[in-house]
Amino acid sequence: MSGYPIVLTGLAGRCCVVVGGGAVAARKAQALVEAGARPVVIGPELGPEVEAMAVAGQVQIERRCYRPGDLAGAALAIAATGDRQVNAAVAEEARQRGVLVNVVDDPALCTFTLPAVVRRGDLLVAISTGGQSPAFARHLREMLEEIIDPAYGELLALVGSLRPRVLSRALRERQLQVWKRLLDGELLAILRRDGRAAAEARAAEILDGFIEQETGGTGGTQELNG
Repeated sequence: MSGYPIVLTGLAGRCCVVVGGGAVAARKAQALVEAGARPVVIGPELGPEVEAMAVAGQVQIERRCYRPGDLAGAALAIAATGDRQVNAAVAEEARQRGVLVNVVDDPALCTFTLPAVVRRGDLLVAISTGGQSPAFARHLREMLEEIIDPAYGELLALVGSLRPRVLSRALRERQLQVWKRLLDGELLAILRRDGRAAAEARAAEILDGFIEQETGGTGGTQELNG
């Protein structure tokens, strides 16, 4: 299945409906909570994971069967009931209302699919098989989790904080070289070994070296060559 990859960033405070109350529905609801949404979970029987989220105030629950009209005002919907007829009814209402919908285990009814995700702070790596094999996506995610450790999230936060300085007039003409130097692996190694403060200090030295070179000093050549 072909698709256009996007990351939804406007879900904060938005109502998102999850139909179903089992473990799968709980995982989908938890992901929505992490995105800042206000999930409403609808199902006649709700599992312990959903109940725990409700007690914590993370989700609103409706202990009943789905009924037409439940998607009114929803930003998106997820059907995870295990009942194909109910899931199809949710998908049909979503289509009529123009609401994005994901139907678990039925890609043909989906207007979006949910990838397997590796999260490291604000770094998000998504893996999609177009709904063909969630197990394969999970397998790849587990492989990437071994490679992309938490230090990558810390590196993203660090280089993000440096962006205004890299885009400043003093370094604007050499942005590509500066980014290549900052991301060549040295800062990542320092983060893993010595922590954020040491990495920030080294990054400042690297940028100072580039600026000195641009302004006619002699101290930047060593930094440029690494």
